[in-house]
Amino acid sequence: MPWEQNAGPCVMAPPHLSEWARRAAAFLERQGMEDLIAFATSGSSGSPPKAVLFTRQALDICARGALEHLHAERGDWCCPLPVWHVGGAMIYLRAGLAGTAVHALEGKWNPRAYADLMKTSGARWSSLVPTQVVDLVNGEIQAPPGVRCIIVGGGALDMETGRRARALGWPVVQSYGMTESGSQLATALPDEPYHTDRLSILPHWELAADSLGRARFQGEGKLCGRLLTQDNGEFLLEHVPSRDWWTTCDLVRLEGRFLTFLRRADRLVKILGELVDPDAVQEALQRRAPGAVVEAAAHPRAGAELVACGPSAARLKEASREWNETAPGPQRIGSIMETPIPLTIMGKLDRAALRAMMREHPEKRERVDFPR
Repeated sequence: MPWEQNAGPCVMAPPHLSEWARRAAAFLERQGMEDLIAFATSGSSGSPPKAVLFTRQALDICARGALEHLHAERGDWCCPLPVWHVGGAMIYLRAGLAGTAVHALEGKWNPRAYADLMKTSGARWSSLVPTQVVDLVNGEIQAPPGVRCIIVGGGALDMETGRRARALGWPVVQSYGMTESGSQLATALPDEPYHTDRLSILPHWELAADSLGRARFQGEGKLCGRLLTQDNGEFLLEHVPSRDWWTTCDLVRLEGRFLTFLRRADRLVKILGELVDPDAVQEALQRRAPGAVVEAAAHPRAGAELVACGPSAARLKEASREWNETAPGPQRIGSIMETPIPLTIMGKLDRAALRAMMREHPEKRERVDFPR
């Protein structure tokens, strides 16, 4: 890992932020934080970069917790994720602690090349983001024998795709986590049928819900601070005391040592005076139109309306009309927009870019007839 090779703070960032990362490392060194590791986070498109800070001991604790949770002390790992992302970096750290090897997928993501690498390397463990699993399923690519577990992070993998991946031999498991937790907080187990609820909390974490239902976590693997970039380009260091719990923006349900992610607390929108959850509507719509994305747009009368986006207008229109037949008025799809879904460099949905496309090209939106 880069932090094993270089003295001083190590800032892990994508190539287009290399100059920002150099400046961030110099700033942290001036603050006397030579032993910290920082991961740049994507945030919203166009927003100033920020980084989540860890001690090296904290990341070791996160890696050991994941190995213990999955019983992954034996067997090589395959890494199709960039090492500057916490998901990719933790693959190397887990393998290093277990004394096993990492086989990296070189170049751009290619599902067949990934499957070939898993086969030739004999790797038993790997991590993917949901869009990569979708590519494997759409390509009907069979998993090689001997694969033990594929951790899916960076977003929810829907039930249908997860089950299809399992049928192809890919032992995908849903995880829940974030950069601030050094990757995973809770992860399902590969011996269970594929599911996205009641994920098992990793052994090194304590979790609770605050009065609003948002997830809070505490443990020795937690972040120790954040490095924020101000509008003038200067850095602002935010310390996170070890005794403090970290509060997320995620609404969850906790049942003992099991966690179910419900939705983002900051995604609710008011339509016709009622709070509506676009993510819940999106989940329902995806059963009719896989890959569809639901976003809110301003509406002169209702305050906002839901827009279904995706590459096929015909499929979106049919699915939206079916949904609107039984949905309450505020939860109905008001219009559709045929468009490729923008993704971040990590293959995650880029909602900020999608909202910008909706604002800049209103003429691409097509009204959906409401049932009478």
